[in-house]
Amino acid sequence: MEIKTFEISYLQEAKAVLKSAFFCENSDETYNEWEFAENVLRSDGYLPELCVIALEGKNVIGYNILTKAEIGGRSGLALGPLGVQKEYQNTGVGFALVNESIRRAAESGYPWIVVLGGGYYSRFGFESVRDYGITVSDNAIYNEHLQILFLDETVKNGTFGKLVYCDAFYDADGNLL
Repeated sequence: MEIKTFEISYLQEAKAVLKSAFFCENSDETYNEWEFAENVLRSDGYLPELCVIALEGKNVIGYNILTKAEIGGRSGLALGPLGVQKEYQNTGVGFALVNESIRRAAESGYPWIVVLGGGYYSRFGFESVRDYGITVSDNAIYNEHLQILFLDETVKNGTFGKLVYCDAFYDADGNLL
C-alpha cells in the first residue's frame, strides 16, 4: 500500500471508494460523502497538499481530506470524510491515512484538527470538545460527536466557540450537511 497526495485524475476512483464506505439505502444523492469529494475541490477550504489517497497497486482503496476550519475565529483543520473501500476496511488503510494527514498538518503548522466521528479517532489522540466550550451546531447530537486533536498544546486554553467548516460542508441555505 502507498499513501500519496490526491490528484484530480483519481477523483472518480476516490468517489467510488467513499460510496463503497458510506452508501446506504435512501442516501442523499446530492449531499453525501462521495459528492463532497468533488464539491470540496471548488471550496475555499480545499488544501491540495492535505488530501491523500491510499493505493494498492494502481487502485485507489482509501481517501482522506483535511480542509480549513475555524473555531472562534482561529484557524485550524477539519478531518474527513475518511473512507476505505469495503474489502480493505479493518486492514490498517484508514489508520495509515489518518496518521499521514496528522503528520502533514503538523508539518504545515496547523494548531488543531477537528473531526465529527466516533471512538475510532481516540487512538490518534482526538478527544471530546466538551471541556473546551466548542460547538458545531445547536443540535446536541452533533456536538456530542465532535472531537479535537491539538497539534499545538499552547492553543488549548484559547480555542473555544463555534466550529465553522469551509463552505463545502453547508447546503445552499447554510445548513450543515
